[in-house]
Amino acid sequence: MGDALKGQVAIITGAAHGMGEAIAKAYAREGAALGLMDVQGEPLAKVVQDVRALGALVMGQVADVRQYPEIEKGVKAFESAFGPTDILVCAAGLGIYKPFEAISEDDWDTTFDVNVKGTFLSCKAVIPGMVQRQKGLVITIASIAAVMRGFNTGAVYGPSKYAVRGFSRYMDVELRSKGVTVCCLNPGSTDSHFRGKPTGNPDMMVPEDVAKAALYVATQRDRVAVWEISFSMINEGW
Repeated sequence: MGDALKGQVAIITGAAHGMGEAIAKAYAREGAALGLMDVQGEPLAKVVQDVRALGALVMGQVADVRQYPEIEKGVKAFESAFGPTDILVCAAGLGIYKPFEAISEDDWDTTFDVNVKGTFLSCKAVIPGMVQRQKGLVITIASIAAVMRGFNTGAVYGPSKYAVRGFSRYMDVELRSKGVTVCCLNPGSTDSHFRGKPTGNPDMMVPEDVAKAALYVATQRDRVAVWEISFSMINEGW
């Protein structure tokens, strides 16, 4: 156990699998108290158990990031137990990959509701308290798809991540003078439950790669702001 995040409280959405789980464990190893949210209750409970075994204070809350009352309930429970939130990590997300002609209205709405609206609502529940205290860090997770020209079957996923990246940049400009920084991570293809089940593909990143970036951002000095990190495997070729 380290102590780089000792005394800090972090809330992480999408914590039951993949990047969210890896970030939760990385933060736990550095002493943070954790409030973990996910729509999937059983795997979330397993992650809470694993994080507690690392010696961290942790609570889990089943919540759909598309539903503000569920997020608000979780935030209130976490802050009642641990104190004000220092770090918010918006890791909840999904990907639908289809040719444009096959994308349905429901595909579009679901993708934007989870990836974009979910990020917005999570921020809406946490940032006012940060502004009040003049202190806080928000980490959003977009994608390398938000900085590249495009790719086949990405006509709904890519735009949703462009929106997350744009939202993050505008929020960082607006909130910096209020003591809150916003950093957007743009990871490349990552082998995780995001794509169903991990495949073991050595040509893809792993969630722990993203967790290292999230830990780097969270452990900077107060006067240092990291506003964006884009990264991928060397051979990914974006």
